[in-house]
Amino acid sequence: MNRIVPVLEKSLLSRDAFRVINLIICLLYFMPSTFNVTNIPMKIAFAWGGIIVLYEVFIKKNFFKMRFSWLLIGAMISFILTIIINRENFLIPSIYNFGYLLITLIVIFPADFSQSEEEKKKKMVYFNNVFIIIIFLAALISIYQFIFLISYHVPTGTPGLLARQGFIEHRLFGVYTSPNVGAMFGYTSIILSLISVLISKITKTIRVFYMMNFIVQIFYITLSSSRGAQVVICSFLVLFLLLFANSKFRKSIREVLPVKIKWMVSILLVLLVYFSFGTNYAKDFLATIPVSIDRKVEVIESNESDKTPLPEKEVILQHSSDNSEISAGRFTIWKAALKVIRPTLLFGYGETDFYGNSDAKFLKKVDLDTTDVNELKRAHGNMHNGFLQVLVSSGIIAFICIYAFYVLNIFSLLKTFFRSKVNYAFLGIVLIFILSIFIDEMVEAHVLFNKRDVISIVFWYYLGSISYLYLKKEN
Repeated sequence: MNRIVPVLEKSLLSRDAFRVINLIICLLYFMPSTFNVTNIPMKIAFAWGGIIVLYEVFIKKNFFKMRFSWLLIGAMISFILTIIINRENFLIPSIYNFGYLLITLIVIFPADFSQSEEEKKKKMVYFNNVFIIIIFLAALISIYQFIFLISYHVPTGTPGLLARQGFIEHRLFGVYTSPNVGAMFGYTSIILSLISVLISKITKTIRVFYMMNFIVQIFYITLSSSRGAQVVICSFLVLFLLLFANSKFRKSIREVLPVKIKWMVSILLVLLVYFSFGTNYAKDFLATIPVSIDRKVEVIESNESDKTPLPEKEVILQHSSDNSEISAGRFTIWKAALKVIRPTLLFGYGETDFYGNSDAKFLKKVDLDTTDVNELKRAHGNMHNGFLQVLVSSGIIAFICIYAFYVLNIFSLLKTFFRSKVNYAFLGIVLIFILSIFIDEMVEAHVLFNKRDVISIVFWYYLGSISYLYLKKEN
């Protein structure tokens, strides 16, 4: 038995292995062109995560060693009451959500207190590289689809709902479920490559690959026309520039990155100006590429004796002018969500897809107009606001516990950053990244109660990692 346990801890019960494999499955889930290949692996991963939850709770207990974990325990207990209260309408969906909540908070979030700091950083770099490689390949395929104006629809797991793929409705969806998702994945891959450089000595080949990924993701983010991603990137750049006021941060960055501070500031300012004002000009130029290639193909294939001039073609990169984009109706979705939560403010519903996972008869007691009903149906459970997603799913009690946990962790980490001797570059960049995700939560829902969300996996993994590295002495 003593020999079996170490083997299991490195395989079946390994949270590091689970994080990486679950990450791959969830990334592919957000790529409809994989044609639901993740259906069975997702179910296996869910069961696997449940096994690790039991092992962690009763044997390893890493979660209970994390700072402020008692607040998350309070949120879990509150959500159990949510399940009981809503058992007639959402018993199975809310239990499913609770399972994902446990996997996120007990498996993905806590660090392994038996690992050394160096071992932990190696695991982080490996996790980062898996993410970056997949997103790099996905972005390349997506850009190829743009160049040749490829567009198509594929069925999703929701009956009657088709996913748009390629360049369609004046935006580059690529292989992702939406341009916003692809842009956020691209942004995250850039940040993870920067983190890898800060915590590990990487080869010249890997540095070149990271630079190639940076260029490819900038192209994809531009072609996606994702306003949410632009806001998040600009917020990261502004916070990065503000941190340069701290001399310890500047010195730490200079020791790791072979770039002079003045050049680094210049690059950050150029990127800030580009994402604030320059993407429209870039899109005007990029829009000429598919047309130019298409016209060259037509010239080669046409009969040389045919002197008829080729008709003018045009590619437009912008948001759809109609209301087909969910993002176009965010305010109406938020309004409907605020109406829905009033009758059950304390404990929420345990689920947000009211019309997909129930007959929604209980909503007749809520004062919803036709627009509210249509918006909730169209949203398919995504409130496009992380704060509302948590509030509607779990109620105000769990909401307070969860956001108090965030505030106390971030405040403690900021205090550590300014008062203690730490790796200022690494801690500073990760803190900025986490804060930028919170800014994105104002217009999207990633961090909690959005099943299989990739940004949630990265967020909780890194929040747990920096809490372990810089707050563990206070446990």
